[in-house]
Amino acid sequence: MTFIRSEHAKILLDAGISLPEAKRRTAEHGIDLDDIDAVLITHEHGDHVRFLPTILKRTNATLYINRFSFDALPETIKIKLIAHPIKFIEENKRYRIQDLHFLTLKLAHDSANNFGFVFMASGKRLAYITDTGFFPIHYLEILKQVDALIIEANHDVQMLIESERSWNLKERILSPTGHMSNRICVQVLEAVLNGRQTHIVLAHISRECNHPDLIEQDIIQVIRKKYEGEISVASQEEASPLFKI
Repeated sequence: MTFIRSEHAKILLDAGISLPEAKRRTAEHGIDLDDIDAVLITHEHGDHVRFLPTILKRTNATLYINRFSFDALPETIKIKLIAHPIKFIEENKRYRIQDLHFLTLKLAHDSANNFGFVFMASGKRLAYITDTGFFPIHYLEILKQVDALIIEANHDVQMLIESERSWNLKERILSPTGHMSNRICVQVLEAVLNGRQTHIVLAHISRECNHPDLIEQDIIQVIRKKYEGEISVASQEEASPLFKI
């Protein structure tokens, strides 16, 4: 779950943790989640939508989701969303929530649909790219124009191969519709970093198949040759530091 705020809009990206837990993580930053304007869903997998009905009920936020993702939701979740405002979003389209504009990016994943996003407000741009086995070349120019980037660095390939996970799961993760490895992540960053970006967040990091030392060696040290901005590594257990662009 990611919290994004502009001058007049407050949104949550995905709903994989409970609202009480999200409030606990954000309380130290003085963030009130009761009055968020919207919840955007990247895709329908359980770790991204598990607490969606509860969050919408408690906040009365509008749900932004692709029709294919909505149709693929479990019936136990879908039936609880009928009474809530829903806006269906399509790929490569631009939308607006108050003063916050966003562009949808179609990403490959083993789901009914999966979106990345570029958020725009007050002349600044933030890209969010996770849950995909690769990054489409035709979107690289878009990332060159952002000020901050949240990007997946899910696994180290060797750690994944040597892990105790099943071969079916390993093949799924390593496939073009799986998750971005450290190697792919750094290739994307090297292709788009151009002096404009000020913040990078490495996200969706596997607890079992990645390690801080490998992230430091394979990503951070490599991009430091051309990038002088902030770099943070997101945790699955605690809130990451807030940053302003």
